[in-house]
Amino acid sequence: MQIIVIGCGKVGSSLARELVNSGNDVVIIENDTRLLKNADDIDCMKINGVPIDKDILKSAGIEQAEAVCAVTQDDNMNIMTSQVAKEIFGVNKVITRIFNPRSKVLFEEFGLDTVCSTTLTVGAIIRSLEDEISEEAHRVFGTDIVYSETEIEKKYVGIQVNDYSLQTGKHIAGLIRDGKLVITLPGMRIEKDDKAVFMTKL
Repeated sequence: MQIIVIGCGKVGSSLARELVNSGNDVVIIENDTRLLKNADDIDCMKINGVPIDKDILKSAGIEQAEAVCAVTQDDNMNIMTSQVAKEIFGVNKVITRIFNPRSKVLFEEFGLDTVCSTTLTVGAIIRSLEDEISEEAHRVFGTDIVYSETEIEKKYVGIQVNDYSLQTGKHIAGLIRDGKLVITLPGMRIEKDDKAVFMTKL
């Protein structure tokens, strides 16, 4: 996949590195030459320039790009770059990093897929405090969903899944039983060694 990464801070450089290691064709655009040094070890094209400049974007191959990831530390820069990529160049997949959770609705009104590091961090800490592990995030029907796994206390063995949800206040999407995911159905009961898979909206 041909992907343009906007921003070469810790997130941008780490993202680009992972994408290249996965076999993608990556181009990094960064306005700060000092930050570009974060990508010295990455085998990809690096461009020093303002990412909302159309000529800079063209030189990065945006007209052929399959995806753009705007991950600078500036929400305004991310949304402007994302809009240019989506509205002017017609890039199908545009993912935008945001810091201010209040900006999420605004960004999504522009049809942009967003990742809010603040929300993700807070959610991850809360799930960790509640002993939830092995979390995975997915976008389902336009909504960011996090699935996390946790051990089930022995006192709940034998009760119905619905009752467990009522007592814990958490929605169970499924159970890990014998190492495999089992989708919960009405009347299903928790068995010994089952693990709960919670579904949480970000």
